[in-house]
Amino acid sequence: MPNRLERYIEHIEKIFLQEPEIFSFEPTSENSLGGTVFVYHDIPEPGYLTAVTYGLSLYPNKAWVNGRPELIMSVESTDMNWANVLGYIISSYEQQIDFSYGEIVNFGEQVSEDSKMDAFFIFAPSILESEDYLDIDVLEYKINLTGIYPIYSKEINTIETIGLEKFMKNPSYNMYAVNRPLIS
Repeated sequence: MPNRLERYIEHIEKIFLQEPEIFSFEPTSENSLGGTVFVYHDIPEPGYLTAVTYGLSLYPNKAWVNGRPELIMSVESTDMNWANVLGYIISSYEQQIDFSYGEIVNFGEQVSEDSKMDAFFIFAPSILESEDYLDIDVLEYKINLTGIYPIYSKEINTIETIGLEKFMKNPSYNMYAVNRPLIS
């Protein structure tokens, strides 16, 4: 019988239909577990990168009653730093936030040379249908893929003022563009 990780990999392989580039990330502290990031090149389109984590769902969190999150990010970039940052976020923030829709991670430094973005918000995955990202059965619990989207830290105040929905409906907002104009 497959274990949790094998069941999870089987599920994401059915979605993306290609072999991912896989890398492990080390724990950043004594309380961190580390984990894995699966990187899919040219998904959802050529020139894009999609990264999916495994490791966040291993942490216990009382807020996770309807499933445990793993992160997915799709960006219009080929820079692997976008995938690498997910491993760091998981092992650094796993005990600080719940990774619930609307939460913001102020990373505090530029992620990639192709962008000045230095923060993220959490929301539903944009490239998947709900049957692909909700209730992934890994035996002991269910995993929900949770979207993470890069933003500029200068936009955090804007999001807090106008709300995430209005921010995302701004004509200048493009959830995949890592060098779009700042929204203020």
